[in-house]
Amino acid sequence: MEISYQLQGSDLENLRRHLLLRLRQQTGGMAQRIGIGVFIGVIVSFELRLHERENGNWYPYLMGLLPVVLFFASVVWRRIWQQSKYGQGWLEQYVGNYLLNLTPAGISYKAPNGGMSFYAWPEILGFEVSESDLYLYLRRDVAIPIPRLALGDEANVDNFAEKVRDLWSSHPDNAEKTLPTLPSPRNLVSAEALVTNLLQAARIVFFTDYDPRSFRVSFGIFLQLLLLNLLCIGIVDYIDARPAPEFNLYGLSKFGTATLLMLGGVACISNLLMQRANMLRLLVIISASEIVIHLIYFSSWLAAERWLQDFPKVLWGLYIAAVVWTLAAVFRIIRQLYCQPAPSALLLISIYAFFTLSLAGLLPSHRLYYTSEADDGSAEYEAASQLDEEDLFYRQPGLVGDELGALQTQRKGKTDLYFVGFAGQAEERVFFNDVSFARNLLDRRFNTAGRSLVLVNNTDTVYSAPLANRHNLEAVLQGIAQRMDKNEDVLFLYLSSHGAKDHRLSVSFWPLSLNDLTAENLKAMLDNAGIRNRIIVVSACYSGGFLDVLKDDNTLVMTASSRDHVSYGCGDFTRYTYFAESYFVKALATGDSFITAFDQARHLIQEREQSEGLDASGPQIDVGRNIARILRNLEVAPGNTVGPVQQGLLEAGLSFDQRVQQGRRFEQDATALEYVKKNVFPAINAVLSKSLTDCLKQPDASTEKFILVANIMQDGGIENVDYKPATNTAQCYGNSLRILSLPPLPNELSILPVFFDMTLPG
Repeated sequence: MEISYQLQGSDLENLRRHLLLRLRQQTGGMAQRIGIGVFIGVIVSFELRLHERENGNWYPYLMGLLPVVLFFASVVWRRIWQQSKYGQGWLEQYVGNYLLNLTPAGISYKAPNGGMSFYAWPEILGFEVSESDLYLYLRRDVAIPIPRLALGDEANVDNFAEKVRDLWSSHPDNAEKTLPTLPSPRNLVSAEALVTNLLQAARIVFFTDYDPRSFRVSFGIFLQLLLLNLLCIGIVDYIDARPAPEFNLYGLSKFGTATLLMLGGVACISNLLMQRANMLRLLVIISASEIVIHLIYFSSWLAAERWLQDFPKVLWGLYIAAVVWTLAAVFRIIRQLYCQPAPSALLLISIYAFFTLSLAGLLPSHRLYYTSEADDGSAEYEAASQLDEEDLFYRQPGLVGDELGALQTQRKGKTDLYFVGFAGQAEERVFFNDVSFARNLLDRRFNTAGRSLVLVNNTDTVYSAPLANRHNLEAVLQGIAQRMDKNEDVLFLYLSSHGAKDHRLSVSFWPLSLNDLTAENLKAMLDNAGIRNRIIVVSACYSGGFLDVLKDDNTLVMTASSRDHVSYGCGDFTRYTYFAESYFVKALATGDSFITAFDQARHLIQEREQSEGLDASGPQIDVGRNIARILRNLEVAPGNTVGPVQQGLLEAGLSFDQRVQQGRRFEQDATALEYVKKNVFPAINAVLSKSLTDCLKQPDASTEKFILVANIMQDGGIENVDYKPATNTAQCYGNSLRILSLPPLPNELSILPVFFDMTLPG
């Protein structure tokens, strides 16, 4: 049956409106509601982030708003374009005479430009007869229009409709089916399709018989499987990050990139085999199979991490097994789907592995959830970006002077130990933690309390501690040299940072421009200061390169690694480096000898590296022939002493200003800072907000600025609250503070002295 007819511009415009109307009816206006909801959500998010940020950085807002702006711009532009001469010109190319021929196999269709198209009957998804046109649907939004006038009277229209339905039903693929009026809407999420695909995937991964044609395939189903895989990964990361999981947006970007790499590998395979029609089916089968494998792998991984913590190689074994299992499953899929011999399938698997393993392995490691205690660095980045560099550099001489001025002078006839800590990297808090713990340990065990200071690159300490740079280190060494007896006293210098193969110690604090530190720089500073008796600890990769330069008869030098090996433990998700934890936290905390503690720490490090399958770092030591004798004269407190208690650091009877100085000392301590930020500040803010009205309502309430000092005890209680000047308002706030109850202090702190500068609203 052959029909010839003509389409005008008005007919094509009616077709567009008709399809749009049908689409709206089938979706119930869902697309519009989703679009409006997304737009409102983006605007609200934009406003919230605008109020949260004060640094004027518009990049995050622009990246979030840009897709929405482009989407709505396209909608508006399309409306304008349709009414313009360009839109009308584009439509006119489809105006003209058409020839449609019904055959038992399908429909042949000749366009005005002479192009021929053929659609088999299974490709016709619907047939609708309206008042003005007949529509043969290829998809919900694509149809072949046939004007009723082209068919003549109603009898011809009925005959044509009956012929279409009969031919459609006669096709073998449509047996026992009825041609619907409109294409059936495809659900984006189908539980039935999901279950069917996962059951078939289980047959693949457990190496039983399966049929690739039994999989339900569509783009929506593929998207559904991707989202389910993402959900599985998110649940595992969430469980692993408990008890305080925190969502990591970069985990989504990694998952998306890994998915694109998988698409690239599948596309290469399909094009090499010249069977692009099976590309979507291959994606669906692989995605379903990966979900089954991931469910088993993740369950085993969580169980091993919980019950086999002392056997880290088990986790590596599980990962390797999962990789091999996945490749074996994909190998089986390709062989059966594309009917390939084993050598060809192995070649194709190598391409897939290149995309999904080799290239994906270059991506940064980001999980969907991290433990909230492991900060992602965004807060530090924001604080660092707001630093006033000029003000910060001009402040350094004053900070160094204050630190040196607070040092106690040496005691005649006694061997005093002076401690200087140097945390060179601001980007990773672990170095600050190392130096803080070492200072606390030496203060309470080796009598350095009142004779210790730290140089730190960290946003939390820019107002309380000098920067860790070469200029400040040289000034500090010169100042200590003036206060110590160079013949009998000893300097303990501890440097913790990243190291490089050229044996430079990294000194970094973005956005500041700082110079790295070399062994030659350090030796020159010590020699120029005239400090003879030295204990120098360098915790960094390749730090063994410092040993040959610094060693002499009066120096004990210890390094975390040899000159050509890395050390371990740096990063945002470790509390201490391997060396600091082994030497300070474990060995020296109970021992009396720096040298013996190093031997113990080296043994602990070797055991840990071997259990984790790491290359040996090779910690190094050199003991000068004179330094061991001098170190025997040091005063050492008993092991396992908790908290800073030596030399009256927290003894009663100190003046108000001395107690403020104590508080400033602990503003430079990583453990104290973490406790204050997580526990003290929220509790203090709650107390102040509650008592603000009551304290200022008193008769003769004063709004004069005052300083409040207090001691936080081991059990979290508040004692020895004092204030200056002693106004009635200060007394009111002090009374509110006394009833405050906080969590117990960390083991490193027995008492935490704090002070607060209080400025009240006038």
